[in-house]
Amino acid sequence: MKAFTNWLTDIFKNLSLTDPFYAERLWAFHRLNQPGFITSQREHYNNLREMVELWIHQPYGYPIAKQTCSPVEVGGYADVIQSVTLTFVDGIYVPSDFHGLPQGVQLHKLLDLPLLKQKEVLTAYMDDIRSSDDLFVLLNRMLSQESYLLEVTADIQKAIVLQHILTDSARHVVPQLMISVSQASKATIIENWYTLSHKPHALVNYFTHILLEEAAHLSYHTLYTDAPSCYQFNTLYCNQKAHTTFTHHTFAFGTAMLRMHLKAQMHGSHARAMLYGLSTLGVKEKAAHQIQVIHSEPHSFSQQQYKSILGDQSTGSFSGKIYLTAAAQKTNAYQTNNALILSDAAHHYAKPQLEIYADDVKCSHGATTGQLDPAQLFYLQSRGIPAPLAKRLLLEAFGSSIIASVSLPILQDYVYDKLVAKLVKL
Repeated sequence: MKAFTNWLTDIFKNLSLTDPFYAERLWAFHRLNQPGFITSQREHYNNLREMVELWIHQPYGYPIAKQTCSPVEVGGYADVIQSVTLTFVDGIYVPSDFHGLPQGVQLHKLLDLPLLKQKEVLTAYMDDIRSSDDLFVLLNRMLSQESYLLEVTADIQKAIVLQHILTDSARHVVPQLMISVSQASKATIIENWYTLSHKPHALVNYFTHILLEEAAHLSYHTLYTDAPSCYQFNTLYCNQKAHTTFTHHTFAFGTAMLRMHLKAQMHGSHARAMLYGLSTLGVKEKAAHQIQVIHSEPHSFSQQQYKSILGDQSTGSFSGKIYLTAAAQKTNAYQTNNALILSDAAHHYAKPQLEIYADDVKCSHGATTGQLDPAQLFYLQSRGIPAPLAKRLLLEAFGSSIIASVSLPILQDYVYDKLVAKLVKL
């Protein structure tokens, strides 16, 4: 698209040569301007033209102004579990005067770190994205407005809550978060998104890069339960060393458009990745999950389990890939995707994939798409349960296996309540 390249060029002209990240921005700019690049993206995006037009018609300002608004306290699970909350307003961290970070947790602006530390963080990040041909990974690298490093250097009993708030003034929100979990450390992160407007204007392109040192364990939960009009492109790369465990949950119960791209790279033996997702959509909402799991060493394990409930004119998609190198012997890797269609106008697209170059492995993948079982509905109604309630009970049961995999009971209850509230609207 000529309009896209013109838009990129106009932005790049305003970037300063003294920008500390200029070299990385220039690299991304050249990748994005390769002939035929946009056309090559059609395999990744069902609605590529719509997304590109959203971006080029939205004014982009760089650098963004310093935020002056205060953090917003949002009720829910954070009120009843032991947690520390880090608040980001339009992608910018807003320090709290009331709560300090627990010992073993530090948050830094990347530019405030010593140059050697900056180089170390950027090298690990660039090594993981250098081969990427993903549109929004490259756009984030070129247009990122602020970068942070969250370091966990001990077992943290409190959950770390990343509270993202979008204001009426937000247009393009393009943050980066690097997370480093030190050797033998353990952490739980809950990431939630909120909007202060019923009609937010923000386009969010958020990139998270996670590095798990040997024997580190991270449980990460991404929640989209209170941003019904947000257009969000969320990319998460996790680099796992030996004996690490990475668990990730995505819950999407309301978003105009969500694209969740998750890439787990197991570069050490005996690494484990458990990835789960539950989407419940209505109206004209759209949610796409693009999941990649790469096994590069032996004795590793991965499991992908994603479910969708689609009503009205909503659209869901799942593209999942398991990739095993020749060195990934004795690996077990599993992938399932299930979707329930509640309306003739709703659509779901599934693309499960296996690419295996090792011969001593156990791998499987599968996908199902269908409607509620009429026999089950009839059985419940024959026991005196009204049809609307019977339908809702079956839908709750469908999503409960994903919710049950959450390790925090209080967070389970919170997500379950959000699911029920969404189902009532379908």
